[in-house]
Order: sequence, then C-alpha cells, then structure tokens
Amino acid sequence: MLPEREHEHRRMLLLQGAIRAVAERGLENTSTKVISEISGINEVYIYRYFKNKEDLLAKAFEAEDSSFLQMILDNFPVLHYKSGDYEMRCEMLFNRCWDFLMKRPEQLLFYVRYYYSSSFWKYAHEAHMRRYQIVIDKMEGAFPPTVDLSAILHHILDTMLCMAMNQISDPQGADAVAAKRSFQIIFSVVKANVKKNILVLRGKERTVSLEK
Repeated sequence: MLPEREHEHRRMLLLQGAIRAVAERGLENTSTKVISEISGINEVYIYRYFKNKEDLLAKAFEAEDSSFLQMILDNFPVLHYKSGDYEMRCEMLFNRCWDFLMKRPEQLLFYVRYYYSSSFWKYAHEAHMRRYQIVIDKMEGAFPPTVDLSAILHHILDTMLCMAMNQISDPQGADAVAAKRSFQIIFSVVKANVKKNILVLRGKERTVSLEK
C-alpha cells in the first residue's frame, strides 16, 4: 500500500501535467492520455484522484487561481503605504502582479486558456468569484458604494491577463513597456471610479488633493 505522501506526489504531478498540457497543446487538445504522458503517471490514477478530466482541470485552475490570489493579498498592503500618491501605489501592486505572471509563462498560458473557456464557466466560475470576494471586500473603502467592484476587479484581471498573454506570445518591446501600457489602461478606469479624496499626492509634510 502506497504511503499518503506518494499519493499526494502523484496527484501533484497530474495537476502539473494538466497545466503543461493545456499550455503546450491548448485546452481542446488536452486529453487524459496526453496528461498521463506529460506527467509520467498512469492514466488510471486520474480517475483515482479526480472524478474525470474536467475535475482535474478545474482543480488545476483552482490551484493556480489560489496562488495568484495569495500573491495579490501578500502585496495588497502597498496600497496603504504613506509615501507616494495613489496611482504610484497602485502601479507598485500592479508591477508585482505582472512580474508574478511573466515569471511563470506556462502557468499563465494554462490560466488564460482555461479562464476564457466554457469549462471555466461550468466548473470553476462560482468558486473563483467566492475566492476573490476577499479582494472586493478590501477594495470597498476606496470606492463609492454605487460602484460595481466586481466589474472593476475583473476589468483589472482581464486587462492584465490578456496583455501579459500577448507579451509572452508575441513580445512587442520590453516587458516593462508592456506593463506600463497595461497599467495605464487599468488605472484609467480605476481613476474614473475611485473616491476623489483617495487621489492625493503625498509630500514629506503635506497632502495635496488632485481636485485643487
């Protein structure tokens, strides 16, 4: 009888194999046979650890989605730094998110291909929305109550993911240039909706409202 750690190791290899398969071959060409070949784990174990291929892919997405979320939460405190204006602090958070994505191109390809698939809407969307509610809750203080925070958050995610995907697939200049362009698109929407008193310039001893 295999020890529990061996079962967990095989399960992890299957998750990694699913991510690599989708990244390399696309979602439509990813079968249980392909995942088995890439992971080096017998196909029978897919059905031992997961309900089916869709369950395996949904679990792989959950792992990547949770990892991305944790990175966001770990870096969210930069928005509350006392130095720099709100745009500067937002860009700091954005750049950390961007760097996380660009350093993991295989995972990004998998994430984007699954995120924009019918499988995501059928098997993972509800859990994704529940998972990211914590970010929406953290955004509340910066926006008027009439603003649809879910729409703002997913505008941010969609823009970042699409432009990061474009950059790794067909680079148009340096990553930093692509990041700046992506942030400017995102912040234009944030700036139009955030509370006006949030948009402040902080000097060493004074705060100046951008409205003045």
